[in-house]
Amino acid sequence: MSQVPSFVLSFEHDPRQWSKWRRWMIALVIWNLIAPVDLTLTFYSGMQEQIQDYFETTTFIATLGVGLYNFGATFGPLIGAPLSELYGRRPVYIGASVGFVIFSLGTALSPTIISLLGCRALAGLIGSAVFSLYGGSLSDMFTPDERGPLVALFTIVLQGAPTIGPVPSSLLGATVHWRWLMGFIAVWAAVITAVVICLPETEATAIRRRLAKEQGDVMAKVSTPAQQTKNIWSKALLTPIVMLRREPIVFWTAAYHAFVYGLLFLLLEAYPHVYNSHYDMSRQEAGLVFIAPFLGNLLGVLVYFCFLKPQYEAQQRATFMQSGGKREIAPEARLPGVTFASLFTPIGMFWFAFSAHPDVHWFIPVLSGVPVGMGMTLLQLSLFNYYIDLYPTRSASVIAANTAVRNLVSAVFPSIGVPLYNYLGIRNASLLLACISCVGFPTGVVLLVYGKRLRAASRWAKQDVVNVSDTASCLGVVAPLLGQPPQNTYGGTSSAAN
Repeated sequence: MSQVPSFVLSFEHDPRQWSKWRRWMIALVIWNLIAPVDLTLTFYSGMQEQIQDYFETTTFIATLGVGLYNFGATFGPLIGAPLSELYGRRPVYIGASVGFVIFSLGTALSPTIISLLGCRALAGLIGSAVFSLYGGSLSDMFTPDERGPLVALFTIVLQGAPTIGPVPSSLLGATVHWRWLMGFIAVWAAVITAVVICLPETEATAIRRRLAKEQGDVMAKVSTPAQQTKNIWSKALLTPIVMLRREPIVFWTAAYHAFVYGLLFLLLEAYPHVYNSHYDMSRQEAGLVFIAPFLGNLLGVLVYFCFLKPQYEAQQRATFMQSGGKREIAPEARLPGVTFASLFTPIGMFWFAFSAHPDVHWFIPVLSGVPVGMGMTLLQLSLFNYYIDLYPTRSASVIAANTAVRNLVSAVFPSIGVPLYNYLGIRNASLLLACISCVGFPTGVVLLVYGKRLRAASRWAKQDVVNVSDTASCLGVVAPLLGQPPQNTYGGTSSAAN
């Protein structure tokens, strides 16, 4: 049982007052729902060669199985968020999971490459709606102090699942038919869906609406006004675009994050090409290389929660105490984490560029994936927390904008990987990617130096204040990460005193 109520529901109906065991079980069911949706993103890569031979199609067409899934995932969270606000989280969880199972099964049974690609795109569109809900569900059931371990677990699956995805399918792809592998994803998701159907509603408005209906309240029968519905949809779909257009901080950081995240999907095609050219590895053998960036993802989570997060919280407490509770820590305090994270990806890519050579043992370039994976995870955790501190009333829309941009980039990158390496050569292509990834460090430095000035020129960014209200400094209530009222933080820390 949580010691902090939600302040919205009565004690007996407050999800935060459920037993700890029950709340953790619900969170783990949601975690297991996200896992197949995120894993299948790159799970396809390990059987791509099989699919290409089966349908007698080109490498470019076969590669679209990854890109189109990412393209669908661009819009799923933008649709899922307003639906959950209108109807509650439970119906969206059920709809997303059932739809994902149907189209995953459709992928496994597809008679043509066109139907397979269409089912992949629709599975990504419908299944990815869960990405806009999990943060809200955690906020409904847990206080900020309770959320730290859960956020670490969810970060591992959100970043680690697509990284490790090619490994199991590569191991099995040499002996198991691709239809059985895709069918496994559908069966896995179906089992979780059966449990999801039994989950209770946790969203406060939906619970109040149900209670009012059970008590015969006339107001419960009144539907959401058309104008309110329109505002919800416009906020979910248009605000992220406005933030990208009018906020240079959002645009440039989203562009860099999209590139770093998209590297994973470019490497899905580049790794098999490089390791086949230099070391005569099959595509299945090259898929095992992704164990290295997955280990980097795990190390990134450890570094963030064991070093960066405690360091920030200590600085936060010091600022609050020195000012006598009259001053909050500046959003720029998050930027050392962003700058630190932006060093790892270039290190890994330069390492890969100079070590991937027939005269160098294959294990040396494989290890270069560890800093690349660390950089991806650290950047996401640090950057999203910076967004939440910087835009306290628009953080959900900013994170939604960032996620949409990175998914769009990730939809394109798999198809340009091999052509890029063929045109520039293996070392030059890797050097180009390494040089582009270096942009993050000076960007972080510029924001550290000029961040306050940029905030002052912004309509939505948090401005420096002299006094901090007791409520803002004490409650620290967290809201969903995507498409929800922006009262939340990402990574288990709060912009208020924690």
